Amino acid sequence: MRPVVLDNIISQKELFFMYREINSCSGWKLNGLSSNEDFTNKFNAGPLLIVKDDNSFIHNYPFFLWGQTLVHRICNLLAEKNIGIPTSLFRMWFNVTYNGKKTQHWLHSDDDGSDNTKSILLFMTPIWQPDWKGSFYVDGEEFKFKPGSAVIFDSKEYHKGESPASEIHNWQRLTCNILVR
Repeated sequence: MRPVVLDNIISQKELFFMYREINSCSGWKLNGLSSNEDFTNKFNAGPLLIVKDDNSFIHNYPFFLWGQTLVHRICNLLAEKNIGIPTSLFRMWFNVTYNGKKTQHWLHSDDDGSDNTKSILLFMTPIWQPDWKGSFYVDGEEFKFKPGSAVIFDSKEYHKGESPASEIHNWQRLTCNILVR
């Protein structure tokens, strides 16, 4: 499956509400790791709010329910394009990226693809200017950070994010990563 971009998955009003709720939530991890594997020298620390982990443990049920409704919303929009994806939310988290953290974004895949796993990356910051950078790349293809939009792709595809280019803005680059099987 080639990456698909869906715009306006999340309305501006919903984005402002969710941005505030996500950022004020307790439970953020600072190590930026979604599992207990040894990733020494592969990852730099970064804030991560795990909603559902790889072991099927739900850390935040309200956000999990919201994420599952998003999966169905996205599935319906993709069906209009004759594209199907699984709808079972396997893993979900939010992460924040800051200016100057070049090693916070690394080239990686989310899954080996054996279970037809799809990744959904949602751009969660309600205000974003193009000159702030923060793009997302799947196999070298650039997807500009656009509030409320989603990029859907095969989880086996290599991808990475781009750190924001400026410290002068008041918004954190907040994304949501969802894997469905």
